[in-house]
Amino acid sequence: MNKFNKFLKITFIAIISGTLLLAGCDREDEESAPSEIVVSGGDISEPEKLPFPVTACGVRLEKAVERAVSLSPAATEIICELGFQGTLVGVSGYCDYPELSVQRVGSTENPDINAIIQLRPDAVFTLSALSEREAYSLEQAGIAVLTAGVPTNMEGYTALYRDIASAFYGRELTESQKEVSKALQAGKDARSALERAAQSVEPYTFIYVTEKMTVAGTDTFESAVLGLAGENRYTGSGYTATENISVVAPVFIIADSGLSEEDIDNDEVLSDLIYNGGSELRFVDSRCFERPTARTAEVFASLTASAPEPSYTTEETGETADEYGTTDEEYWW
Repeated sequence: MNKFNKFLKITFIAIISGTLLLAGCDREDEESAPSEIVVSGGDISEPEKLPFPVTACGVRLEKAVERAVSLSPAATEIICELGFQGTLVGVSGYCDYPELSVQRVGSTENPDINAIIQLRPDAVFTLSALSEREAYSLEQAGIAVLTAGVPTNMEGYTALYRDIASAFYGRELTESQKEVSKALQAGKDARSALERAAQSVEPYTFIYVTEKMTVAGTDTFESAVLGLAGENRYTGSGYTATENISVVAPVFIIADSGLSEEDIDNDEVLSDLIYNGGSELRFVDSRCFERPTARTAEVFASLTASAPEPSYTTEETGETADEYGTTDEEYWW
């Protein structure tokens, strides 16, 4: 009996010892394992927002454009407006504002592809598509071809600024509005400036006559800009010949400065609106619309100027007095 009790005692001690040993191992493992995973670098609830890569004008850019060629006068002006004039290493022969001492490399219609490649730009900006062969040659040389959209409304005007700006800013956020990128803000600011300029004009009605003697409909950029302060009396779409329109006489007949007073007088519809309907004639530089930049706002200065005096022939000399139909030269490009 004593032997049996001794055996039980030894067995019990062994079991207790084993249990304590296992418990100690568990506690050691618990003490060695961290209670939570800690990752340095701050909040990882959202992925880090890097400026690049970014898609600009439908093209993926891995880094900001540091060397640029512009084949569009509008793109050149916008790049300079944004403060990136120093990136321009080449521009088209039509880029006359601002004055730049950089190489001329042809135009969108006839670009000097070899000269462009030798300049080693990161990107070529244009508002008109290059030919497939020309675009391919540039892309093979590692040069991005960024074709921005030609605006037909205010949204397109905003997008033009945003797309060009994104090639330099990427998705870099503004300091004041952390959820708005600098590129997007550039587009918003451009539109706001144009809208402010429109506020300098009293509300009016208008029709716009192009150099081809067609009237711009409500879906055109000319109408979108002039419509910021007025109402287009021609509610059709696209561009329509004057003889095919029928409108109530507007306050202004706004015409391309490439036309003359004689051109307007010789048009039966337009002359009737002026002499029988009481419309006032204003001429504006068409480049305000062909180059959708900050200077587009200058078109409103032409509408606030005093009404021009009509031409006439003096009885004494037979000479023709100065014709109206132009705005003050300071407003011209």
